[in-house]
Amino acid sequence: MKKICAIIHNRANYGSIKSVLLLLKKNKSFKLQIIVGGSANLERFGSVTKIIKNDKFKIDKKINFVIEGNSPLEMSKSTGLAILEISNSLDELKPDLVITVGDRYETIATAISASYMNIPLAHTMGGEISGTIDESVRHAVTKFSNIHFAATKIAKKNILKMGENKNYVFNVGCPRIDEVKKILKKEPAELQRIINSFGVGENLNLEKPFITIMNHPVTTEYGSGEKEISKILKIVNKIDIQKIVFWPNPDAGSEDISRGIRKWREKFGDHKTRYFKNLEQKYFYHILNKTECLIGNSSSGVREGSFIGVKNICIGSRQSGREIGKNTFMIKNKEKTLLSLLKKILKSKTKKIRDNRYGDGYAAERIVKILKNINFKYEKKLKY
Repeated sequence: MKKICAIIHNRANYGSIKSVLLLLKKNKSFKLQIIVGGSANLERFGSVTKIIKNDKFKIDKKINFVIEGNSPLEMSKSTGLAILEISNSLDELKPDLVITVGDRYETIATAISASYMNIPLAHTMGGEISGTIDESVRHAVTKFSNIHFAATKIAKKNILKMGENKNYVFNVGCPRIDEVKKILKKEPAELQRIINSFGVGENLNLEKPFITIMNHPVTTEYGSGEKEISKILKIVNKIDIQKIVFWPNPDAGSEDISRGIRKWREKFGDHKTRYFKNLEQKYFYHILNKTECLIGNSSSGVREGSFIGVKNICIGSRQSGREIGKNTFMIKNKEKTLLSLLKKILKSKTKKIRDNRYGDGYAAERIVKILKNINFKYEKKLKY
């Protein structure tokens, strides 16, 4: 029986690997180990630990490494502390393989810990191009990793260009799409009542049009967050439509964006607007499916959004260079550009623009099949 350890740090991280974990837990060829750390343990970010337990997973280790603060300094220090805590946990659990997701600071901490301990590392969502420090982290993790589960054909090609062994690079699709496909098959009873039990502000009427704003920090543009979100809110406020505003993720610069949202709410109140800090995926994807448009810089609009077909206005550099479908419109944060595009989208009779470039909903099945048959031996990289 192969021991596979997944390290989960936040809500998006969990959603990005949940479908794989469910199949690993059911498969008798594997013993699944789960380490939960970072903001996943913090109540103000949605306490992902509770969600994991509700999904009937056993948590083998809980670790804490988030240093309070909102600057790049605290983010850098948290990365260092994460390496210490993850290394201790891996030494205790002694997995045969570690699986990590994406491009965050916790991901590179995981990669460093596993690699220096000679534990094979599997990485999902590598090879993708995007803006800011995320791309550097993602490519660095690729070079640490031994098994690569790319989400697109182009991502696989990029990994191979980095000199990785073709026998260990696979285009499987994005596991997040698996969850989208499953969740959207059935809408929860009383969805509107459930949605309005979360967050604050004016209640939503899901039978009427609404737009969704989701803007996260750009760590390489630290200090600009308040200005950027204020510009977006000013523009969307000119449209007479219901609005959902999500608070940002916990990266350096999140307080700037949060401050901009708070100031906006204090000035204009809750008229036709509801604010959410977090929303579980089983509800969020229904919101994404129903919204007229997603506005901001979240990868959700690019990845899940392409599969769902939601029109996505992606602002600024956070997803710069990202492989996008026809559902996504990349623009700069300029008032005339955003306002004109938003009005055009709201008038359009085309409701969905679907694209399966990030997967078809069967990524987890492919990943587990590969893990069942592949050699877990840690190998030196001899190709340059």
